[in-house]
Amino acid sequence: MDDPMKRIGIIAGAGSLPLEVAQSVTRRGGEVHVVMVEGAADPALAAFPHTVVNWAQPGRAMAAFRRAGISNALLLGGYRRPSFLTARPDLAFLRLAPAVVKLLKAGGDDAVLRGVLAQFETLGLHIVGVGDVAPELLVGEGDLTKVTASPENAADISRGFDLVAALGRFDIGQAAVVSRGHIEAIEGAEGTDRMLKRVAEARRARGDTERYGVLVKRPKPGQDLRVDLPAIGPNTIMGVEAAGLSGIAVMADHVLAANRSEMVARAGERGLFIAGIKAGEGTRETASIPNVRTEALGDLAVNPPAEADIARASGVLSALSSFGGGSAVVINGGRVLAVGTSEEPAEVVERVRTLRGKNTRRRGILVVGEKYPLAEPLVTAARNTHLTGIVTTGNAAALEASPSVIRLANSSAMFVASSKSETGPRPLKIFLVAGEHSGDALGAKLIGALKTQHAGPIAFSGVGGEEMAALGFRSLFPIEDVAVMGPMSILPKLPRIVRRVYQTVDAAIAFAPDVVVIIDSPEFTHPIAKRIRKRAPDIPIVDYVSPSVWAWRPGRAKKMRPYVDHILALLPFEPEAHARLGGPPCTYVGHPLIEKLDDIHNADANDLASRLGLAPDRPVLLVLPGSRTSEVERLIDVFGEAVTRVSSAKGPIEVVIPAVRHLRDRIVAKTEAWTPKPHIIDASAANDKYAAMRLARAALAASGTVTLELALAGTPSVVAYKVDKVMANLRFLLKVPSVVLANLVIGRNVYPEYLQEACTAENLANAIGPLLGDTDARSAQLEGLSLAPEKLRLAASSPSEAAAAVVLSVAAGQAEGKSRRGGPM
Repeated sequence: MDDPMKRIGIIAGAGSLPLEVAQSVTRRGGEVHVVMVEGAADPALAAFPHTVVNWAQPGRAMAAFRRAGISNALLLGGYRRPSFLTARPDLAFLRLAPAVVKLLKAGGDDAVLRGVLAQFETLGLHIVGVGDVAPELLVGEGDLTKVTASPENAADISRGFDLVAALGRFDIGQAAVVSRGHIEAIEGAEGTDRMLKRVAEARRARGDTERYGVLVKRPKPGQDLRVDLPAIGPNTIMGVEAAGLSGIAVMADHVLAANRSEMVARAGERGLFIAGIKAGEGTRETASIPNVRTEALGDLAVNPPAEADIARASGVLSALSSFGGGSAVVINGGRVLAVGTSEEPAEVVERVRTLRGKNTRRRGILVVGEKYPLAEPLVTAARNTHLTGIVTTGNAAALEASPSVIRLANSSAMFVASSKSETGPRPLKIFLVAGEHSGDALGAKLIGALKTQHAGPIAFSGVGGEEMAALGFRSLFPIEDVAVMGPMSILPKLPRIVRRVYQTVDAAIAFAPDVVVIIDSPEFTHPIAKRIRKRAPDIPIVDYVSPSVWAWRPGRAKKMRPYVDHILALLPFEPEAHARLGGPPCTYVGHPLIEKLDDIHNADANDLASRLGLAPDRPVLLVLPGSRTSEVERLIDVFGEAVTRVSSAKGPIEVVIPAVRHLRDRIVAKTEAWTPKPHIIDASAANDKYAAMRLARAALAASGTVTLELALAGTPSVVAYKVDKVMANLRFLLKVPSVVLANLVIGRNVYPEYLQEACTAENLANAIGPLLGDTDARSAQLEGLSLAPEKLRLAASSPSEAAAAVVLSVAAGQAEGKSRRGGPM
């Protein structure tokens, strides 16, 4: 990388810092180009080479930097919360729009636009820190003022540093006020200036005019100082004086001094000290989230994301117990908005209400310390702040004896609950994300195997379907919201899918899992994995089911390495493919269908035939049009025409269609006029589906996992598939001789396949016909299908057990502080 001192870009918001840095760089003989954010940047920056941009024009800014030959830049200054009413977006902004919308929803003024501007990194800009460019602007070790800290101040400084470090694991603010050993205030989402203002107001209210106490400011352990560098300046001095404090202590070389000369002069005039203290930087540690049991006391249930927030808030209150205790925490999606020390919980809630202003969107939870009772005024305050729930960590029995409090919460559409730390081992926390029904089946098997192999308790959260729910898993939302395939299928649901992606990421961060397992559906699960890795890089991520990098777009394998730590492969040739393509570590765990081999072979075909009333002298054709809506819509009509042709050419046949529940009504409607009329059975009833495979003389199937089931059942078949036009135009990227999984596993093209233009009723009927009789084509298929079970079989254990072993190994490596890339190779 070029020396950032030589040529640097500055993305400038409000305040003096951008100007100070620009002056520092040019004094040292360097060059700058300033991107001045419209309506925020100091006009004095126009003295330097500059480009003025609207806040929604990252592409224009990047073009300016490229013209100036700049690849390294700083994000400096403060920003007002941007409004779409003032946006003049360029194309680069539109590409980043989902991330921008998410950031705007997150709340906060200064942090929001900093997050938006951080998207520049995705456009190829390397973000550097002030310490790299103008280290003299940082507060160094020692005193900046003639006034120095007293021994009493020194004790408060030490206590404050310990507090900020302890709470930093929970991503709480960088500042605190400590007075004679007492924690007077902790910075939340409000910022340092507002925190000092409330200290001043509290002291005035109680008539306290004595000057004592210290403002302590330091970064959180592991904080990214490039875009979130703590700062003090002249305004901080004014706030400290108004609050009646004695001075400021910051971590040396980790805090920026804005307008240093003016700040020091003001402090000297007011008899305040400013000191840079050398202290251990610390490392980013996983927050110590307690094992809590939450019980709803009112009408509304507590959902898994809320439970995760409650556990995190309980961890904050627990950490505060070493510093005199805490009164309340308001938290939303893992982000702590406000923390109370000795002030009443209602004051903490009021602080959040003030921060939100006119925003009436309901979000956030109030968790109250065990010494503070829940009363109707507090519930009313929480309702007026538009919180979704209120939780006591104290005496639940006392709350149950106050039905008026519970009634008020019910009428306010808020949950009210009690939370209690449980003794015993902390549960292993696993976050699972399945994006469609086949992933739901894998997830259910994995949950069962994890429960069997892990000796202690396990807490699950994430996204799943009916099979995972049957094992007690609670999904964040219905899996049907995201179960689509292909660009044209995704587009109509894109806004909802984007919302669900960000909802899932927020829930994962709040849950603070030991490991995340994404299951198949890369269009949905991989964006989630990338965002989790960006926001919480220490959480290991396992991908259960490899994308088909061996089939097309092989470059995806290498691109997965930054955000996937281990892959659980279903197909035996996939570990070698990932090793060859530079992908993440990959372990073959086996295809879950091998666990069903006995069920498939023992399925009672005669019983099914009897229940359906099938004519014994008619061959059975099994039709499998897919499990996704898009698949069924593209294939069902051409399958129907093919069935009619086969019936006309071969004589009367029986047709059986296993239908997944969410598509049954559609399939019934689309096959109403078929000749012959099919028998529709429940595809989720595995015994019936496998009985139908054993019963069938032949099958007509959509390409997918079902071809492996047919192969294990020994059912001769014809495979067809159609995708949307966008996907069809990308067929040239395919790198395999077949798209049929059964063919790839067996190692030769046993099943004929008809794709896109070749998927016609005539072609399908001509291929099915010979399979219904005793022909060479049928015999050749049967001989090839006999190889399938051995190709998929594991030497030991079942696929779900093998998968669970790797997941537990990765999680154990994380718990022991080892590399995320745990598990067997």
